[in-house]
Amino acid sequence: MKYSIILAGALFALSLASTTSRAEVKVVSDRNEGAAATAAFKFKSVPAPSATDAATKGRFSVVAGEMDPNGGGIEVLNDGRLPEDEDEPDANFFFNAGTSGGRLVLELEEAREILRVNTYSWHSGGRGPQVYKLYAADGTAKDFNAKPARADDPEKAGWKLVASVDTRPKEGEPGGQYGASILDPSGAPLGKYRYLLFDISPAREGDRFGNTFFGEIDVDDGKAYAAPPAAAAASGKYEIVIDSSEMPELQDWIEKTLRPALEKWYPIIVDSLPSEGYTAPRRLTVVFRKNMRGVAATGGRRISCAGDWFKKNLEGEAAGAVVHELVHVAQSYRGRGNPGWLVEGVADYIRWFKYEPESKRPRPNPARAKYTDSYRTTGAFLNYVTETHDKDIVKKLNAAMRQGKYSPDLWKEITGKTVDELWAEYVKTLEKR
Repeated sequence: MKYSIILAGALFALSLASTTSRAEVKVVSDRNEGAAATAAFKFKSVPAPSATDAATKGRFSVVAGEMDPNGGGIEVLNDGRLPEDEDEPDANFFFNAGTSGGRLVLELEEAREILRVNTYSWHSGGRGPQVYKLYAADGTAKDFNAKPARADDPEKAGWKLVASVDTRPKEGEPGGQYGASILDPSGAPLGKYRYLLFDISPAREGDRFGNTFFGEIDVDDGKAYAAPPAAAAASGKYEIVIDSSEMPELQDWIEKTLRPALEKWYPIIVDSLPSEGYTAPRRLTVVFRKNMRGVAATGGRRISCAGDWFKKNLEGEAAGAVVHELVHVAQSYRGRGNPGWLVEGVADYIRWFKYEPESKRPRPNPARAKYTDSYRTTGAFLNYVTETHDKDIVKKLNAAMRQGKYSPDLWKEITGKTVDELWAEYVKTLEKR
């Protein structure tokens, strides 16, 4: 585990940098890398995130800048939930790609004596570090502006600069899990404030995808509050969020057909694709897009569905298409150089030979088909090898791909025959039918 601590007045301490705006304020920052970065967000010097801090009773708003539509929305900052891995866009708030950051305001229910402000972020690359200025206000100044534009100087609009935070490493790659804590080293409150302004800059200037993935912002006033509903309700093993706001006409089908299917089959899929040391995503999002082309696509834990296609196929392949994408969420191969035909083949094997009724199972044309055709053809081939050579072939191939260790030699190691020999066998069975 690697830690970095930054104190006021130091440009860099170990691998991180931070400055503060006044001598009595200290900014402490820790960084976790590799296996040390977990969903628990445990740091050496920064408190773990809280679901009962004062921010849970506050309201965040974007007052300058553009929110990235691929993110989880402003509400993720105080929902008491945390990202579960290093690249989970819908569990984070971040400003739009290609923009220079922006400003967030947290309005508390009333002015409170604030002891600490803690911010948390996590990303495998340049979106991990945090760069922002924290301003605060009680809202009573005559010239107070609760929504200062990016060009406005907050200190001329009733705000006070509390601290500047910069957790970018001085050397090496920036990826990792970061926690920053702003406090008075004497233990005294930072002040009595109702409003907090976060003036956020990109972690990497000139990088289109340099805006930080913020997963949570906490405000500690020494009291505990009721956890927000999202955190309190997360008692089940898996949570599937379905967003049909762009396609409300699908809501009835979603609740009657799709949601029950996904909630039943996601745990089955996860159990079907285990590997050592792997924990499947516990939370995922399915979004129906009005103007999306194609059928569906998966990025990390977010499944995007082409609403118009689904409207036309509700009585046909609609639910099965999302089940296929569920497999991609569970696979979590993260671009490890695996053959695309096999990645898609595993997904269609589970869809067509586990989920769909037997009457719908595909039967490849032996005169034209090849195991590298992907989707249904590869899925059918995997089913044949499962039934005739090794019932765990899919589990073994999945584990190898998840670890980036897939090789064509695996087929012979597992079954005693090359993939081409196995395919030739399968083609003969198709020709006899």
